[in-house]
Order: sequence, then C-alpha cells, then structure tokens
Amino acid sequence: MLNNYNRVLDLLSGFQVRVDVPGAEAGLQTLSKKNQLELTFAVRLDDQVHQAKLLVASAVGGEIKLLDLSGTQALVDSKTPNPLSGRGVSTFLINTLLQTLGEVLPASTRIFGRLEAPQAADLEPLAARRNFWRRFGFEIENWGRGKELVTGQLGELSLYPESLLGSHPQKGMDLMHLHLIGTATQLD
Repeated sequence: MLNNYNRVLDLLSGFQVRVDVPGAEAGLQTLSKKNQLELTFAVRLDDQVHQAKLLVASAVGGEIKLLDLSGTQALVDSKTPNPLSGRGVSTFLINTLLQTLGEVLPASTRIFGRLEAPQAADLEPLAARRNFWRRFGFEIENWGRGKELVTGQLGELSLYPESLLGSHPQKGMDLMHLHLIGTATQLD
C-alpha cells in the first residue's frame, strides 16, 4: 500500500489540469512533499483568484489521513462571504481524491480525519459538516467534547455527483488516469 501511495506522490507532484466550469478559468494542481499530497483547486471569479485545498498524508498502518480541507468555509474573513462556499468545490476535491486513490490503493485502506468545529456555527452547522462526509459513506465517530473522527474504508466509500460552480453534476477527476494519458500523449 505504502509503495503505491508513494508512487502516486512521485507521479502527481506538480501535475496541473484544467477544470471546466461555466464562465470562469479554473484548474487543479497537485503538490507532494514527504508523505503528503495536496490538491489545490483555483478559480478566477470577478477578477480574483480563490483557492481551496485538500491535504492528505500516509499514516501508520497503511492508512490515509485527511489533514485539512480549507478554502470553502462560509466566510473569507469576519464579514466577507466566500464565493466557493456551498458551490461543490469540497465535493469535487473529495471525489477527486477518492477516484485517484481508488485505482491504486487496496479497498481496505482506511481514510480518516478529525472533524473541526466550523468557523461560524450559524452559517455552517456541525450537522451539515457531518452530512457532507456521510454522503460519501464516511462514518462519524464521536469522541466527546465536540471532537469527532471521520472514517471509512476506501472500497466502501462512494463518489457523490454535485455541480461545481454551476456546471453539470460531476464526480471529480481521476488524476492518475489523466497523468498517464498526458504522459502517453507527450510520448506520441
């Protein structure tokens, strides 16, 4: 498992792909360092670039740890609504991760992470965050005192089609497949 994950890191480091969204320029970039894979979605809206990131790492025992999902919170700062919030960006990133890892890691691979408290509970109720993860098939384990663990086995998780910034519902991207196609095209 670890060898396959490390191979994904090697192959996808610095990989960039255009993402089709209506009326905007968007793309996805991958970075890897040590045992971490970072997926960064960027889009230009109203002459400003907005980014969302998903950071994962290999963990002890052949598990994948969700370290951070950021950039799609309800507010950019204390008063400014985030144009990426509620627009399918987080779903796109999780779908992309599941598709990419699902082809190279065993179905028994455990994916887990800690559910952080929302920035603004009135705009992002904790129940909505739980439901976000549950729609992929993750389970929420309560540790008490607001600490919750999101956990699931890769083979039991499913993609969730959702509109990305007004596009047709989609299930993310398989970055390994796109990388291999791109490499094959370059060789021709």
